[in-house]
Amino acid sequence: MAITKNPLAVIALKKSSTPKTITFKNGCTYRLTWPQFRYLRDSYRLFTDYTLTQLEDDLFKLENKNSSIVCAAQQLPLFCDIMKDFAVREEKPNLFHLKNDEVELMGSVDMLACIQEQQTGEYDCNYQDKVVLDVGGFEGESAVYFWKNGAKKIIIYEPVAEHFESIKRNVALNHINAEIHKAGIGKENTTVTVHYDETNPGFGIHSNGIKSVDIELSDVSEVIAESGADIAKFDCEGAEKYLVDVSAQILQKIPFYIIEVHTTGIRAEIISKFGSIGFDLKKDFPKHSCCSVLTFQLL
Repeated sequence: MAITKNPLAVIALKKSSTPKTITFKNGCTYRLTWPQFRYLRDSYRLFTDYTLTQLEDDLFKLENKNSSIVCAAQQLPLFCDIMKDFAVREEKPNLFHLKNDEVELMGSVDMLACIQEQQTGEYDCNYQDKVVLDVGGFEGESAVYFWKNGAKKIIIYEPVAEHFESIKRNVALNHINAEIHKAGIGKENTTVTVHYDETNPGFGIHSNGIKSVDIELSDVSEVIAESGADIAKFDCEGAEKYLVDVSAQILQKIPFYIIEVHTTGIRAEIISKFGSIGFDLKKDFPKHSCCSVLTFQLL
């Protein structure tokens, strides 16, 4: 179904590198490049609940009764989705405040994308009165999710200093019973130098870039053995490979695992390891590229 009043202009736009005036069937008119048009086209139904104003070439104001956000066209689908469930305001560049009747969070646009992913069901399970080990806490959004869904305590590991501060803030905002560790996981307790470009959700011990930082690693076997957790979530950008070398006796101390795997090789090793020590693969949730979220339960 056509969503514009001037489809010939859209055809011309596809073949052009310069913006053209496009009028949508809701009467709104924008000067768009082809990539910008695709973002609006693919999210057109979402925009029916918002007012969208173009401020500059690639700067748009998105508003509803609870929120007003200025962003690039590429971010419009994300904000449309998040603003369905939260009142959103930008505190300062790339620091957003989210609030609804259940929770309150502050974090980057990357945190918003993580919250959007949670809505797909990748973390669905029964958290009621459970202790959750959260390895790869990022900005605290997963801890808030577990808490909102009934967890009684969350034990969080996150090695990046700025993320650690965000976790503390979001834990305080939501009065979470949490134990927070400024560390990642590895084969042993040690310090490593990580090279990176950005400390985004893809930051991990195997990152590459022109910047560098020293991070603390905790022995993953000790982390699991000492946690007393009922559920463990690992989203640690490749460091999940260290689970393969953990003994069956220790892994079995936690009966339920949610593990994001980042290569096909690690995926195969994790499935083989957990299958060989009495765990059932309950769910294999595909994400993107080689990445998927595996859920295991001890039989």
